Amino acid sequence: MNKIMVILEYNGKEPKISKNAYVSPLSTLIGDVRVNDNAIIWPGSIMRAENSQINIGEYTTIFDGVMLFTRSQKSAIHIGRYCIIDSGVTILGCFMEDYVQVMEGTLIYEESSVGEGSIILNKSQVPPGLTIPARSILKGIPVEPIRQQTRNDVLKQKERAEHYSQLFIKIKNQLPNAQSYLLSFPDFVKILLKKEIL
Repeated sequence: MNKIMVILEYNGKEPKISKNAYVSPLSTLIGDVRVNDNAIIWPGSIMRAENSQINIGEYTTIFDGVMLFTRSQKSAIHIGRYCIIDSGVTILGCFMEDYVQVMEGTLIYEESSVGEGSIILNKSQVPPGLTIPARSILKGIPVEPIRQQTRNDVLKQKERAEHYSQLFIKIKNQLPNAQSYLLSFPDFVKILLKKEIL
């Protein structure tokens, strides 16, 4: 099967992907997108940087079906290092610091800011312009704080992000003929367990 990654130039700018990153051929990147070292982009993700830049930090994982869309010049998306963006998340503009996790089905609006080590729980909404303090755990529509994390909790988030990045490296090295870009994350983990990589 042929690889069909869609990488499109827009307004003179085109995606830049580190040679040490992995971007699924079943994803779409448009315009001023930057994917840094050891970042992992899974199938079905769409990154539309037509109006502002999208930056994906080191060791960050973007899971299946995530939509990143800069709708205006005020809606740049910066995702820090060691972040985990779960399936079905939509981000329309955000400055996100390191060690953040955004869980399934969450919607983040323009000009918002998410502090280091925060977690946004499933199916939440971050309204435009909201600033979320570091180490916060939030949930709801709109989001409301539930509790604060400790420094040790944040370090565990960093370890999880590193783990996801290293999983891909292991499957790439030990199963070179596997078409990992066709796998969903659950299938990916099953292969790793079968081969006793985990």
